[in-house]
Amino acid sequence: MRKSLAATITAFAAVLALSACDASEFYGSADGNTETGTADTGNTQTGNAQTGNAQAGNGQAGNSTPEPAPSSQNTEPAGGAQGAEQAGEEEAKVLKVQQVPGLTPIVTSATGRTVYRFDNDSANPSQSTCFDECAELWEPVLAGAGVQIDGGGVDEALINTIDRPEGKQVTLKGWPLYYFKDDLKLGELAGQGRGGVWFAVSPQGGKAKSTTQAEPAAPAQKDVQTLTVNVVDGFMPFLTNQAGRTIYRFDNDSANPSRSNCSGDCAKKWEPVLTGKKGVKILSNKIDRAAVGTIDRPEGKQLTLNGWPLYYFHKDKKLGQTAGYGVGNAWFAIAPDGKKAPRCP
Repeated sequence: MRKSLAATITAFAAVLALSACDASEFYGSADGNTETGTADTGNTQTGNAQTGNAQAGNGQAGNSTPEPAPSSQNTEPAGGAQGAEQAGEEEAKVLKVQQVPGLTPIVTSATGRTVYRFDNDSANPSQSTCFDECAELWEPVLAGAGVQIDGGGVDEALINTIDRPEGKQVTLKGWPLYYFKDDLKLGELAGQGRGGVWFAVSPQGGKAKSTTQAEPAAPAQKDVQTLTVNVVDGFMPFLTNQAGRTIYRFDNDSANPSRSNCSGDCAKKWEPVLTGKKGVKILSNKIDRAAVGTIDRPEGKQLTLNGWPLYYFHKDKKLGQTAGYGVGNAWFAIAPDGKKAPRCP
């Protein structure tokens, strides 16, 4: 009897040992999960072996009940300030004229949010070219139940609307109107001059002008300008100088004939890549020397690649930065063949 009982206990223990082994193979060993966990980044409760699946409700009974989802009543509206600005589509859109430092009078929303126009649009006929990713950055000003001018200053005969997927977009003298997503505080002008194509709109529908008289500093001309090809995470190969500074092309320029449309305020932000005093040095065999040319401009001779004038962006402060990519949906890092360097799929 005792021998039989001992044999039964031994067999039962073997079953338990086999079950534990099987579970280890299914869920992954403790050592395996420790290596691939994310303890250093603060995500240990969802991946590593120390918490395993217990925190997910398979171990500790105290955590088996899922936490209730946050109440939607306390959720901030999508789009932050943008969502709040466009809330209540049945209400009339209120516009007003305001004076801000550094610019002639501009049009804003009732709460003071800057209103912009886009050079790539058309005023006659009135037409928007900003959709999809562009419209995520530049939110169309929608009319709702109509448009009202608070305090005068805008000729109401210049106000109209055009149809677009989101609703009726307000136009001023034919120009479709937008907000910029990075204008997070009232009176901000983060979109002013973006890509040389976005500008705060004047009460007459034109571009608000700068009231400062400072002249743009001419780009420094190097002894030898260098061109090479580099790879940055998230992008296909594109042109840089020897120091790694990203080189861009501008959709509003022309490649045939080769012509730059970036000057004045635009050239303050987008520095022309000039030939060096002693010429240009090509450091990559991926660049066809025959495709490199120059055009004349006030600052000197600007380099071109397959006809496209070349630029640096003033916000690219560190090597490998690409802050200018996609600005205004018109500026892109340039590939060795002169085309736009795409993002990696």
